[in-house]
Amino acid sequence: MSSKSPIVNFVSKVWGNRIFLTLLVFNILCNSTAIAVYHDAWSIFMILCISALAATIESLICRMFGNKTLRKCVLGIFLFLHLWIAIVDIFLIVNFNLIFTHDSIGIMAETTAEEIRSFFATYLTIPNILMLLGVILFVIGAAIWIARKLVGNKVMAFISMILAVLGASIYLFMIYNHTANGEGGASVSQLHSFTRTGYAFMSAKSTYQNIQHMREVNRGVNASLKQEDAPTVIVIIGESFSRYHSSLYGYSKPTNPLLATRANDSTLVVFDNVVSGSDHTGVVLKNVFRTIGSSEPNANEVLFPAVFKKAGYKTALLDNQYFVNKGFSWITDGGLSDLMFDYRNPETVGHDINLIPLIPDFADPQMILLHLFGQHFTYDTRYPQDFKHFKATDYSNDLNEEEREVIAHYDNATLYNDFIVDSIIKKYEDKNCLVIYFSDHGEEIYEIDDFMGHGNAAQRPTIDYQIKVPFMIWTSNSFQAKYPDIVARIKASKHKPIITDDFPHFLFDAAGIETKYFCPELSFINDKYQTSKPRIVLGDIDYDKYRPDPGFKPRY
Repeated sequence: MSSKSPIVNFVSKVWGNRIFLTLLVFNILCNSTAIAVYHDAWSIFMILCISALAATIESLICRMFGNKTLRKCVLGIFLFLHLWIAIVDIFLIVNFNLIFTHDSIGIMAETTAEEIRSFFATYLTIPNILMLLGVILFVIGAAIWIARKLVGNKVMAFISMILAVLGASIYLFMIYNHTANGEGGASVSQLHSFTRTGYAFMSAKSTYQNIQHMREVNRGVNASLKQEDAPTVIVIIGESFSRYHSSLYGYSKPTNPLLATRANDSTLVVFDNVVSGSDHTGVVLKNVFRTIGSSEPNANEVLFPAVFKKAGYKTALLDNQYFVNKGFSWITDGGLSDLMFDYRNPETVGHDINLIPLIPDFADPQMILLHLFGQHFTYDTRYPQDFKHFKATDYSNDLNEEEREVIAHYDNATLYNDFIVDSIIKKYEDKNCLVIYFSDHGEEIYEIDDFMGHGNAAQRPTIDYQIKVPFMIWTSNSFQAKYPDIVARIKASKHKPIITDDFPHFLFDAAGIETKYFCPELSFINDKYQTSKPRIVLGDIDYDKYRPDPGFKPRY
């Protein structure tokens, strides 16, 4: 083709100018953060195509403005938006191997101010800040330099045109797929920062609509009690408790001395084959609260505290993380809270011990749920100084000083958590009472490499540290005398494969709740319990078929 060809001139004008090329490079560099999650060859190719399409649209918008200053301002806005989303992605990748998606916005919406402060105190270190600034300068410099080099390059202009056309085809297919099949995030491009972000906020709107639906469903639940003298039920949900740092599960440091004493006198049963469905608190809590697995309509939206309340129990939630109307999620929604609980504490109370005096003294029967801060980072803030028992010098010299210090703080927080759980049990020793404790998920504390925390289990050499959780049940003498059959079934179940998603069905069984939402096949103390049922964790992993990387060996 001649350089005077109208086609060549058109292609060069649209895809060979500096504005387009700058936006193209920016799109590719910023969208490449998605490779951390979608790193197959097809995804990388789609990133190129979709980036070319987006850069085409953005450059045409810029060129609509005849005023040169205004055009530069619009270009600057596009570059800023790309860069800002990329910065968020980089921050999530460095710390959690995640990018900003419709899933992560839900997690962020349920994050409290205290968790945010702890998060930044733990992860926003000087090396991370310097690395982030370096990446920003590199992206800006690379975009400007490459764009200057490619201006007027006809081959590059035609390649860009082809990629843009392919990108348009991909988007049209995704729009069709989303419209026809309604597959949600999987059918919306997660490979471009703008559509990823847009879908995330659309998902937030859907969350609000789901909350409205949950209100209606839980308003209509029906339940009753099998017996008049129903037991007091205490449910304690811990936070970030690694069973690999519990002496109840063989850890070398005495991190659970009080609970170990109760296990030795047979009042506490320690379960050894329990997994959590997720490595994120918000996801775990929603699945633990819901009666999922039941064949009844709307069972996925029925929340077990609402069933207990409808059955005649007085109910309360003592929480050190989530509070009514302070956040955007089902657990902070005031309408749902009124359907589930007769009482909730209004704000955080510092160390977990301060939750115990707030427990209301209801008339029986009562179901009290406590959600602790437990061993959530930052670990050194989770316990008072008089529980500073373990020191950095107590740990292997194969670890560096900072790692040993963090592990010591974590173990001290675990020792304090032992005291908290034992103190709650003491409060109910003279009652007809059942106390259940489990953690929302586990935690990595440098066992694999230099990572500590949770939220990226699927990308790790093994998911066990974040997914296997401690689970234990204590029964009072009065409970044991009244319900010897239930106690016997609890003790006989300590080795069964369990996932915490099925928790409500066990609770209905043990407390004598009659409701159409109860499914005996999901209650691990029931004769009909399905031990062969797949335990699906992290969305699509069958835990009982899962195997860690064959070369994995723990560091300590």
